[in-house]
Formats: sequence, C-alpha cells, structure tokens
Amino acid sequence: MANYGSEAYDLSLFEPKKAKITPLPNKKATKAERRRVKLQKLINGAATVLVTCCVVFVLAAMITSQVKLTETNNVISQAKSQDSELAGEIKRLEGELAAKTSAESVSEYADKNGFEPIQSGQIDYFTVTPAPIQTEQPEEETGFWASLWETLTGWIG
Repeated sequence: MANYGSEAYDLSLFEPKKAKITPLPNKKATKAERRRVKLQKLINGAATVLVTCCVVFVLAAMITSQVKLTETNNVISQAKSQDSELAGEIKRLEGELAAKTSAESVSEYADKNGFEPIQSGQIDYFTVTPAPIQTEQPEEETGFWASLWETLTGWIG
C-alpha cells in the first residue's frame, strides 16, 4: 500500500502546470521601460539637487541672521555700557558745576579778585517805550505790458 499521508486527497495533482516556454519580452516595451527608468532617475536626481540647494540656502540664511543678531547684540551692549559711563560722567560734571557755582565759591572768587558787593544807590531803573515799527511796502513788480504802458503814457503825457 502506498503511503499518502493523512490527507484524503492529493490536491497538487489538480494545480495547473507551469508553462515551460516563456515569451520573449517586447523590444519596444523594454526600450520604453528603459527610457522611463532613465527619465525617472534624472527627475529624482534633479529633485534631490533642488532639495539639497534649498536646505543649504535655508541653513545659510539662518547662520547669517544669527551672525547679524550677535553683532547687533554686541553693538547694543557696547552702547549700554557707554551710556552708563556717560551717565556717571554727567553726574560728576554736575557735581563739579554745582561746587563751582555755589554761593561760597562765587563769594571767594569775588573777594580774591577785588569785587565789592553792590550798593543800593548803584542801581538805576529806566523804562523803554518801544517805537512803532514801520514796515516798508515792497514795490509790486509790474508785468511787461504794464511797464510798456507806463512808458508809453510817460512819453505822451
């Protein structure tokens, strides 16, 4: 007895048999397929180059903007430090000015240079009445025809 296994039927006997002859590919179809593959590779390469250029451009723009931002921040910090230095200098000069223009220093300077206090009899008050302001009327420029008419009337009359 033949051993067929535990299966009741051998289904492999009913499967379609493979053809041993394979048809040759169509030359026009393979040529078109090769062209399509070459074109697709070219398009993929161009897209890759384009995307790479865009990425490089964006990165360059970001680096440039960061450099400009850093330079601007440095300028701002230098301006702030210069501002604080100048504010301190202003306070020092204001204090020096206040010391030089105080009543005591002015009095010492006056005594040292021989100035004397003012006496009440030395002050004379006078009033000034403003004179009326006279303005001259500018001569009106006459046109060519008006000046010609005046010349003619001057000759006749």
